Amino acid sequence: MTHPFEVSQQELFAFEELLKKHGLNIKSNSDLERISISIIEVNEKFKGKIIHDDKQDIRMQLSEVAGLTEFIRKILKNQTSADFNQLIPHLQLLNESKSVSQTTKSKITDEGNNKLFELYVALLCMEIGDNLRLDDPKSSKGDNPDILFNLNGITWAIACKALHTKSELTLFDRIEDGVEQINRSSANKGIVVVNFKNIIDYDLIWPITNEEEFKKGEDPLFGSFTKLEIPSAILESYWVDYQKKLAEPKELTNLRNFSASGKCPNGFLIFLHAVTSVHHKGNTPATIMKTFNLVQFDEIDSEYKILGDQLNLAMHNKIRKIA
Repeated sequence: MTHPFEVSQQELFAFEELLKKHGLNIKSNSDLERISISIIEVNEKFKGKIIHDDKQDIRMQLSEVAGLTEFIRKILKNQTSADFNQLIPHLQLLNESKSVSQTTKSKITDEGNNKLFELYVALLCMEIGDNLRLDDPKSSKGDNPDILFNLNGITWAIACKALHTKSELTLFDRIEDGVEQINRSSANKGIVVVNFKNIIDYDLIWPITNEEEFKKGEDPLFGSFTKLEIPSAILESYWVDYQKKLAEPKELTNLRNFSASGKCPNGFLIFLHAVTSVHHKGNTPATIMKTFNLVQFDEIDSEYKILGDQLNLAMHNKIRKIA
């Protein structure tokens, strides 16, 4: 039986070949190269060909490996799509972004990582709809929605935003920017998707249980949850908290103004993505968690709920296109 890390390495090599087919490669000294090497290294450690350093905090490395592996799988899955060429400018950013991972934090100045989030969402849209159009990441002026595509006879616009602070005011600003972009577009309907990856406390989701001793030089002891529902609840508490914070009368008034055009709902999607460890058949493997959560303030059209459900199904490889 081929183990998961071996599969990840094979997929990495297939991804390299796909890049070459489109005149691209994995550049030296890029973050993409660094994490690609990590995929190979983790595989070699699993097979016992490289000795593991017991004092190493492996959480960051495995989180990055899991995040890039998932990205690669989505790219490979959609390589035969009629709209795949729309993704090429964003694929170039895999070499240029200071941080490739969507499962770890990135700096507010790393615009390339924000654009890679657009690529990730576009890959999901490609699975649920057609006629994908992706705003060019380098010539974009920020006045167009990032993604346009067709689903069920509706032209959808998606504006992807990244949050780097827990401030509700900053969240309002990001949503307002996205709504304005959608309203200027030719889309019939649209929604803002906010990436929460930079405000997540990843140490809570995958802790070291002897943190103080580890700082003094002892080997790290990595926490592992008995069931997935526990870290999932920690991750989803982020959108639950914002649902409560934004339910105040003043905030509701501002948010309802965003939907005045009729294109956007009284709500938005939150994207949550993290790696944890969960007991499974006597082992404690790294486990990726991912979800889109719809935060809504009033009743909204069913189309928005269907879109959120379809994005989640695509992300978990359970998509079945609606006729």
